[in-house]
Amino acid sequence: MKLQLQKKMGTIQWYLLGTLVAVELLMSFSFLGYIHIEPISITTAYLPVMAAGVLLGPLESMAVGAVFGLASMWKALAGYVSDLDQLFSPVMSGSPLGSLMLSVGSRMLFGLAVGLLYQAAIRARGSMVWIGLVSFVGQYIHALLVYTAMAAFFPEAGYGPADAANSLWGENSVAVNLLTAAAVLLTWRFFQSRTWRQFQTKIEQARNVHAGGQYHRVSLAVIVLLTLCSSVAVAFYFVHRIDYVLERKGIELSAAGYADVLHLQIQFLFGILSLMALVIVFLVFNRMYASSMTYEARMDALTGVMNRKAFFQRCGEILRELRPAGTSTGYFVMVDLDWFKEINDRHGHPEGDRALREVAASLREAFGQDGIIGRLGGDEFGVMLYAPMGREVLEVCLYQFLRQVRRIRWGEESRVTCSVGVLPVTGPKAVEELYRQVDRLLYQAKEQGRDQYVIGPAEEPAADGQSV
Repeated sequence: MKLQLQKKMGTIQWYLLGTLVAVELLMSFSFLGYIHIEPISITTAYLPVMAAGVLLGPLESMAVGAVFGLASMWKALAGYVSDLDQLFSPVMSGSPLGSLMLSVGSRMLFGLAVGLLYQAAIRARGSMVWIGLVSFVGQYIHALLVYTAMAAFFPEAGYGPADAANSLWGENSVAVNLLTAAAVLLTWRFFQSRTWRQFQTKIEQARNVHAGGQYHRVSLAVIVLLTLCSSVAVAFYFVHRIDYVLERKGIELSAAGYADVLHLQIQFLFGILSLMALVIVFLVFNRMYASSMTYEARMDALTGVMNRKAFFQRCGEILRELRPAGTSTGYFVMVDLDWFKEINDRHGHPEGDRALREVAASLREAFGQDGIIGRLGGDEFGVMLYAPMGREVLEVCLYQFLRQVRRIRWGEESRVTCSVGVLPVTGPKAVEELYRQVDRLLYQAKEQGRDQYVIGPAEEPAADGQSV
C-alpha cells in the first residue's frame, strides 16, 4: 500500500498539484487573478484552490490556499499599497500574527472548507449538482473567512462577516459565481472522462519504460535551480538598469522607491517562473506520453506484461544501477506453467491463452509493485524484483502467488500449477548469466515434483530449496 501511494503521488497527483500551485502564482501576480475593467472588478485568484479541492482533496487545496495567502502577503509588503491592503502584511499592519492569519490562515481554511465540501458532494447522489452548488458559493466562502479574520484581528477596519454577502448576490457576483461553477464542473468532468483516464494510464505506464528515471529527475532539478538563479540575477539587473535610466533622465529614486521597483520586479519574476513551471510540466507529460507509446510497443499482446526483448533490456538497465551489497538487493525469478502442453492438447489453445493471462495477472498482483514482469516465451515468465526484500517477505509472496495460481481451473477437476526458480541478486551482473542460473533452479523445482519454488544460489540448491 505504501508503494502504491508513493507511485500515485509521484506521478499524476504531484504534477497536478504543482500545476495548480503554478497557476495560483500566475494568477496572483498577473491580471488573470484580479480583473479590473471599470466599473467591474473581479477576483478569480481563489479558483486554483477550488480546483485542488475538487480534483485532489482538502490537504492539497489547503496547500494551494497557503500559496494564495503567501502571494497576497508578499504584495502587501509594497510601500505603494492602500491602508486596507497593508493589513495583509505582517510588517506593515503592526500585528504580525493577525496579518498571518488574515492572509494565509483564512486562505488555508478556505482550502480546507471547499475540499471537505467537494468530498461530500462527490460522494452524494447527483454529485454534479452539488459540485456546482459548492462552486457557486465558493467566492462567498472565501470572502466570509477573510472578512471574519479581518473583524477578529483588525476590528478598527470596520469590516465583518456581513460584508461577504455582496460576493454572493452583489452586482456582477451572480454572473461570476455561475461562471465559476461552470469552470469547475467542466474541469471536474474532464478529469473524470475516459480521455483523461487513458492519458493517466499511459503516464503511469511511462514509469516502467526507463530504469534511469533518477537521471532525468536530477537533470530536471539542475535545470530548475539554474533557471531560478538566472531569473534572480535578471531581476536585480533590470532593477539596477531602471534606476540608472531614471537617474540619467534626472529622476532619482529614493530608497523606498527603489524597494518598490524591486518588489514589482520580483512579482514579475514569480509570474514568469510560474509560467515556466507550467511549460516544464507540459514537457514532462509530453515525454511521459511518448515513453508510454514506446512501452506499449514492448508489451506482450496476450498477457499484458513485457515481451522477452523489452524485459531483458530493462533488466540490464536495472542491473547496471545495482551496487554490491552485503545482503540481497533483489531477486531474479523465473516461472513456468506445469503441464502446459497438456492444457493446449486437451482443451485447445484458447484455454491455454486464458491460463497464461490469469497467471500473468497473478504475477502482477504478487510482484507488480516491487519489480518488472515479462513473458519470456511460451509458458515461461520472468520477474525482476529490484526493491530490497527480505527472504521471509519473498517467501510469503511466492506462497501467495502459487496459492492464487492453483485457483485457476482447466477442465472440470484440474488446476493450474507453476514451478518457480528464484536467484538472489547482490550486485551488477550480466542478464544472460542470471538467466542461466535461475533456469537451473527452475528445473530443480520441476524435478522435485513441480508446484513449488526453489531459491538459490544455484550452487547450494539443497540448502535453499523450499517446497510449498
